[in-house]
Formats: sequence, structure tokens, C-alpha cells
Amino acid sequence: MINLSWLPPIVVQASERLASNLGELAGGATVWLAVTGLSRSGKTVFITSLIHNLLSALHNPYRMPLLGVVGERRLLSTSLESESAHRLPRFPYLRNIEKMAGQFPDWPARTTDISEIGLKLRFTPANTIGRLVSEVTGTPATVTLRVVDYPGEWLLDLALLDQSFADWSRATLRLFRGGARAEIGRDFLTFIAQHRSREPASDEIAKQAHDLYCACLFKARDEHALAYLQPGRFLCRGTLPDGPYLWFAPLEVGEENPAGIAESTAPHSLGALMAERFEGYKREVVSRFYEDHFRHYSRQIVLVDVLRALLAGREAFEDTRRAIATMVESFRYGHGGILSKLLLGPHIDRTLFAATKADHVPDIQRDHLAALLRNMAALPALDVMSSHAKLDVTAIASVICTAEDSQVIDGHRVQVVVGRPVGAKSQSKFFVGNVPIRPPRADAWASPFLNVPVFEPPALDPAPIEGIAHINLDLALEFLLGDRLR
Repeated sequence: MINLSWLPPIVVQASERLASNLGELAGGATVWLAVTGLSRSGKTVFITSLIHNLLSALHNPYRMPLLGVVGERRLLSTSLESESAHRLPRFPYLRNIEKMAGQFPDWPARTTDISEIGLKLRFTPANTIGRLVSEVTGTPATVTLRVVDYPGEWLLDLALLDQSFADWSRATLRLFRGGARAEIGRDFLTFIAQHRSREPASDEIAKQAHDLYCACLFKARDEHALAYLQPGRFLCRGTLPDGPYLWFAPLEVGEENPAGIAESTAPHSLGALMAERFEGYKREVVSRFYEDHFRHYSRQIVLVDVLRALLAGREAFEDTRRAIATMVESFRYGHGGILSKLLLGPHIDRTLFAATKADHVPDIQRDHLAALLRNMAALPALDVMSSHAKLDVTAIASVICTAEDSQVIDGHRVQVVVGRPVGAKSQSKFFVGNVPIRPPRADAWASPFLNVPVFEPPALDPAPIEGIAHINLDLALEFLLGDRLR
């Protein structure tokens, strides 16, 4: 292979894309699908079901009929790539499916680091040129699908690249002075009130502030379902080693003077130490992640647990809206978008936002679930839509673990779902209420919207034959990959 490392990055990227296009014509393309989402949105289960159903598609094509290559019977074979083909740690598909299909079925652990898994799909092309090339060469078309799993918390960090330490501190502390964060952050706020940014730099004080702030982030996520939490690596560190370069937290900083310098940047001060580490984090962690990985991705799916946000109440719901807006803003593809600056131009050309756990509501409510997510993402999504990238919203269930039924409540027959909550001995009926199609008004939060437990996985076959029952997984894959499997 020719070494192009001496060329400017923009030339190297152009060469890679030209090679990719020629590879597609010859039937040997690689498509990178990035999968992310906020905590507990179902990323791990989504990828496990995606892999299992693609491997099962030849045996049971009726499981994925809306994925064109399957529904049109053009798929010839699907196989997992060997572990040696991966640059990143391998996504634990086999371990996950065994856990879900075991004697005591359970959901796999949440995503804490980046991983990948590759699938090789061989198929009969649907387009004329592809069929001609396949006939001339005597070989079927091949697409290698590389699925990359990474924590959604990391995606929120991209917004930090356009902020100074002082700006980020002010914005973060403004949030921590209201709502649930005020109580969550009481000890942290008390501590930084005693340690002003002007005082002498101290590793010990910086570490204490960092630990207290991290405790706030974990409590906000795990106990209050809040989603707009930065820096993301403080929550999902992955393989990032601990060290003084991570010991920073927001501080009370004064207003900037006429020269544009805040008091936090006074030489040898605690604020200057925190600001230096904040800039190092952006440079060495945030930028490096996107430079090392994002330039490969062409397709992106963002999973959102809209039901959990509704169940958690108004503040959690609005926090999820803020996080979604930040994510979509980060994916602006036009000139001036953050990714454009990092990657020297647009690259991801299809993005799907998916409201997960659609099986937790009756069929009649699923369009509402998608409509609500569409409204939550509508305003910031305009920038993406106007840049000629394709963006869509849908509701999915990677694994169906409920059934539908009806029940008479207060003299009215209503649709309910039937499932076995985690830890329960038997199935029960649940009326989950009405999912609004627009973000609820302030006065609509007086009573809870939903009653949604966590259901146990259904009985599954670990062998890739029958596949896994789902809702709209094939439709999502057709939007994300269908054009590359023609």
C-alpha cells in the first residue's frame, strides 16, 4: 500500500474517498455505521439485535422484510469478520446474545467504551452497473458493514470545542443553581465557594473539586435521568487513564476585563490550572476522538429513550431536549459546523434519530413516539436538513418483550401492553398512558404521563436462525444502508 502520510490531510481524505467509490463500483465497499445514544437508550441491545437479525436473514427473511436486500431476496450470505480485522476492541455480540438467551435471561451491560464489529454481506446487485460488474467478474457484490458503538456522553463533548473554560464554567454553574441540580450539587457548590479561582494553584484542591463534580454527574444521570452532562468522559471514561490532566471542574470566574481575560486565567492561580487542563482535555481527548474515528463514519444513528425522559418528569425531559439539540448542532454539515472544522468538510451523509423501546407502548401510540422525538429535534435539525444530508426520525424496538391486549379502566376499554417486569414472577398488564406528539406544556406535568417498567427479555434462540422479533429495525437499516446494498 502506498504511504500517503506525507500529504496534507485534505488530500489523504480525498484519496480515501476516491478509493471507496471505486471499491463500491467493484462491489467491495466498506460502510461505517456509528451507533450512539444517551445513557440507557439501548445501544448495546440495538447492535446485538442488528447483528443477530442480519446473520439470521437467510434462514428467516420474513424477520427483516423492509430491508430491501433481504425483502427482495438478493442477500446471498452474511458473516462476521474475524477479530483481527478490527482496529478497536471487538463488540461483545456473542456474549450479549448468550446473556439474553440464557436460562435466566438478562439485558447486557451498558456501553462504557468504544468498540466495533464487522459484517460481510454478499448480495446480488439491484442496479444495472452493479449487476454487469458482478457478471463480468463472476463474483457477487460485497459490502463490509463496520458498526462502531460509542457512548453518547462523548458526543456532547463536541460542543466544548467552541467554549473557553470561563464560558463553560458560567454555563454549567448556571444550570447547577436551579432545579434538581441545585440539591445534587450542594456539596460541590459549597466546596468551590470556599476555593475561588484566584487562589494559588493546587493539585489537591483541583482533585477534590473534580471528584465532587463527578459525583454530581453520576447522581444526575443515574438517579434523576438528566442527560445534558459534560464532560462526557467523566461519566464514561473507557480506557482513558486517570491522571492530573483530568482533574478539573467548573469554577466561579469573574467577568472578562477589557482585554478579554477572565480572572480565572491569572498566572499560577487555581483557575489558570483548571483552564489549562480544560484546554488539554479538548485537545487530547475530544479532538483526538473525532479526528481518529469520525472521519471514517458515513452513517450515524442516535438512540433516544423518550419514554424514560417523560417518566422522569419535566426537568429530565427538558434536559434530554437540550442534549438532543446539542447533538444535532454538533452534526451540522455545512461550513462553520464543528465537525466541518475538524474533518475538513462534511462526511456523515445520513443520520437517523430513533426513539427506542417502542414495544413499551401499544401500536397506536408508536407514531406518537416518533412524532414527539421529531418535535424535540425539529429546530436544530434544520441546519442538518439544509446541508443536503439526509436526516430522519423513527420509533424502534430492537427486541420485542411485550404483547398487546386491552383492558377496561374506569368504564373505558384501553390498549395495554403485557410483559414481565424485571424481577417479577409473572406477566402483568400495563396501561402506559398517552404519549404526546409535542413537548408537553408546563401545566401538563402535574400528573405522570406513563407507567413504564423495565421488562425482561423474551425467550430467544442464541443460534442465528430465527432472529429476534423487533419493531422497525429493518426500516431503520434500509434508511441507513439501503442505498449501499443496491
